[in-house]
Amino acid sequence: MKWNKLEVRELTKEEQEEYTYKSMWEGPMPELDEEVLVTYPIGRGRYAPTYTDTWIDYNGEVGFENTDNDVIYWMEMPKYNGELEE
Repeated sequence: MKWNKLEVRELTKEEQEEYTYKSMWEGPMPELDEEVLVTYPIGRGRYAPTYTDTWIDYNGEVGFENTDNDVIYWMEMPKYNGELEE
């Protein structure tokens, strides 16, 4: 399992003319409507407690439903493999 870094990048003037918006996400993105684990930096090597959030489309833009930060780390939800430690 690997943390993926997503961050907002300001577009150049040329890119803004082409895409008609001022910033975009840079980095690997979850699948649309995928629920993932999320955290974000809160300063000097510290991170917010990990929680779940969903990558959604709202009004033609994509982002997390409940997280609004310029730098976000996300990871796929672990999948149960049928084995339990005893």
